[in-house]
Amino acid sequence: MGTPTKTIRVKITFSWFDGVAKTKEINSIMASGGGNSAQPIEVKYISTPSSITFNSSTLSNGNSLLYACGTSSKTVSVPAVTTNPSGSPVTYYFYYPSGWSGPASSSSPSVTVTPHISSGGTIAIEAKRNDSNLRTKISITITRPLPTTPTLNTGDILLCNPQTITATSANATSFNWVTTGGISASSPGNTSSAYITGTADGTVKVSASSSVCAYTTGYSVERNVKKSAPKPSALAVYNNIGGQPDFMCRGTGIQLSAYTDEPGTSFGNWTTSDPANTYLYYSGGSATFNTYINNCYGIDVTASNCFGSVQKGITICVDDCGARSVSYTVFPNPARDVINIEFDESSEATNLPETITLYSETSGKEVKTVDTTKSYSDNSFKSSKTLSIKVDDLPRGTYYLHLGNAKGEVGKIRILLE
Repeated sequence: MGTPTKTIRVKITFSWFDGVAKTKEINSIMASGGGNSAQPIEVKYISTPSSITFNSSTLSNGNSLLYACGTSSKTVSVPAVTTNPSGSPVTYYFYYPSGWSGPASSSSPSVTVTPHISSGGTIAIEAKRNDSNLRTKISITITRPLPTTPTLNTGDILLCNPQTITATSANATSFNWVTTGGISASSPGNTSSAYITGTADGTVKVSASSSVCAYTTGYSVERNVKKSAPKPSALAVYNNIGGQPDFMCRGTGIQLSAYTDEPGTSFGNWTTSDPANTYLYYSGGSATFNTYINNCYGIDVTASNCFGSVQKGITICVDDCGARSVSYTVFPNPARDVINIEFDESSEATNLPETITLYSETSGKEVKTVDTTKSYSDNSFKSSKTLSIKVDDLPRGTYYLHLGNAKGEVGKIRILLE
């Protein structure tokens, strides 16, 4: 190289395996003790593996391979990397998916691995120069053909007659049908189809398995299978703005809609407790109610399926708008053990009911009266604005709840106890 006559600085920029440029500045003359001799500049290099070959399939960095389930040993390799200076020793490090086994490192770019029967994941191979910490790396993803969680070809079922339902799952070799209640599923050979029979309400669901992958999925979405008449507790009637209809201004009319999430239910035959003084027009699950006479009216809608019919009852009280002196909500309705009456915060204390009386719709007789005057001073009422009336001692049936005070009747609600 000759003898330099002056000191210069050389700037060299390298692009390393991570793609980030790095700069190194050095003197061309030894810093000390080197006299006037030239300083050698050593550059070490190792290439990045260009591909990974697994089971005779060659993939570039970041790609994926779908590989059949099983544990047969396979070869994993990369082309040998190049180095500068040429021939520098290299060690290859191997990283496998969970459950796989094979050498952790080797001087050879090719090793034999044993896959897990069903798990996949990342295979990575890192090449490292033995004389430095220079490393390069490549990886691929191995996926396995596991069965997918099954989907059923039906929603909830009204089982008027036995029927066949079907599940869909990719890569499945068998299906496991599970039922509850009075429902049975017959699937000879554990196929994707099942013949559903029953004696009472229940549910059905299914999982999928792969014998090759020794893997079973979670269950499908469970479907309700109904083998009975509609349940009143599953029925609801809403007004045209989405609320529970219990009050209407005289002469304004109200739109009603019946709803249930039970399968195969149809609605019809709406009736009112006072047909002479009300107007009730209906079609299926929709009805229009109106009256010009202030009172509380019972309205029933019939819900039917192939096993029978039931009625859902509500009460709509009619008054002159603005004349109602106290606002309240009665819940639950239908009720079982307790009836709650919640008063609006704006209700004046002088207008609150002094007595609450229950009358039987069947006999018209008073069956229970509660003096509420002392309840309003309780802290529980002050915080919740709610009165609770115990009705667990009354026979099940339909009643009228009357709220009254010295000024007269505050309100009247039709209540179903079930």
